[in-house]
Amino acid sequence: MSESLGRYRLLKLLATGGMGEVFLARQEGPAGFTKTVVIKRILRHLASDQNFIDLFLNEARLAAQLQHPHIAQVFGLENEGNTWFISMEYVHGRSLRDLISAAKQQGLMVPPRLAARLASQALQGLHFAHELTDARGRPLGILHRDVSPENVLVAFSGVVKLVDFGIAKAMSGAVTRVGRPKGKLAYMAPELTIPGAEVDRRADVYAMGVLLSEALTLELPAGTPKSVEEAQAARAPYQPNPSLPKGLNDILSRALAPAPDGRFSTAAAMSEALESWLVTTAQTVVPGDIVGFLAALFGNAAMDANAGVAIDEGQLGTTGVLAARKGGTQPLSVGSLQPVGPRGASSQSRASFEPLPPDDSARALIWPIVVGSSTALLVGFVLLLALWPRAQVLQPIPPEAPIVAVDPAVSAQVVIPSQVEFDPVEEVDAGVKVKPPVRRPPIRRPAKTGKVTVRVNPWAQVVFGGRNLGTTPLPAIEVPAGTATFTLKNDQLGVTRKVSVKVPPGGSVVLKADLFKK
Repeated sequence: MSESLGRYRLLKLLATGGMGEVFLARQEGPAGFTKTVVIKRILRHLASDQNFIDLFLNEARLAAQLQHPHIAQVFGLENEGNTWFISMEYVHGRSLRDLISAAKQQGLMVPPRLAARLASQALQGLHFAHELTDARGRPLGILHRDVSPENVLVAFSGVVKLVDFGIAKAMSGAVTRVGRPKGKLAYMAPELTIPGAEVDRRADVYAMGVLLSEALTLELPAGTPKSVEEAQAARAPYQPNPSLPKGLNDILSRALAPAPDGRFSTAAAMSEALESWLVTTAQTVVPGDIVGFLAALFGNAAMDANAGVAIDEGQLGTTGVLAARKGGTQPLSVGSLQPVGPRGASSQSRASFEPLPPDDSARALIWPIVVGSSTALLVGFVLLLALWPRAQVLQPIPPEAPIVAVDPAVSAQVVIPSQVEFDPVEEVDAGVKVKPPVRRPPIRRPAKTGKVTVRVNPWAQVVFGGRNLGTTPLPAIEVPAGTATFTLKNDQLGVTRKVSVKVPPGGSVVLKADLFKK
């Protein structure tokens, strides 16, 4: 699609809801400026309904105030042709729902420490919304009311972003109205389903408890209501899951308490409980750990393919720079720009930039510059020859480096430097004269290593060759070809298991292990 909406070009329809439709879009400005955004536009048949317009505008005004690292930012509210729309931050990643579904399909579990950190980040964003005040410092009492895996985005940078405050409401001692509850039933606290019940921030804490339990087990908690009638019936307390650590079961029991008074009083309190549990595990969690797990689930290709720059390439042209169109912008032409590495590269860095042809006035200035530069280089070269030392000591290069231990977030690898051969030293009366090294083509040898991807249910520390490579998920591990034996340790389950796999030279294999099976 190539529909324009104000200063934005709509690229792809992402979703359609009850009030609006969501698009991937590109903002275009002068001098080749572009920015990938998400556009939420009110549905056309509701554009004349003032009630829906008021709701939409209220959402925009509310969300614009939510500026926090773990909340997707709203850039602005605009009107074009009597159509209201919101521009929002584009998050290059996947929703927690996608993460859970992919883990199910591949027979993997989300490591508890990663699930705890993801939930902790989302809770920090929630707490900011709950604590938000107006310009006079008065609490707004904002609730999200639709916390679910679909509305928790996990960026490929390892950062969580909470989205869609579309049915959020400022509640100060408010009560629910009679009628069908809004939101997703499975994640709704009991008080949200009961007409006349008082609702506060602890309803969002309950939803985070359901979300965390699902992330840990890939299933909803036992007793989750499936109908409005079940939701309005008395809820049973959370039943601890024997496959989960005790500390997490304790947190879930409190978050999922049927009565609000039994839950964490704030989202921040639940986040602090999760962070405290992480400390007791003596296992650090850095963004690279989350990135590694996402790579294992979705592959590096998906992480590198940013939809914001990859989509609509038929109109982008071969250089990846926006082509000039009526009302559009001219492509950027800078000869000095150089592409960077593939991971995290922008559309501009991947592009091929051609310099602008010089005009006659610029060409007239070239020869004096060239002559002056050549003279300076000649003088510098003469001085360099006069000051160059009479002899140099050459350090031998080892023919092959061994397997090296690296950070657990980075796969172990074999380093084979290029082979350099030197001509013999010629002795003269004035001292020792060394001929410059003659670099010859590297000696090609058959592959001596292969790669192993370790997938363990639920998780394990991986030991190879006496080295602890870290806790799964890990990137592919490069090992010598042949039979490779790994030791898998899970202290919480009390399991230590050795697993061997044959690694073909230059090939890759996947080692799968289920530590729950005896």
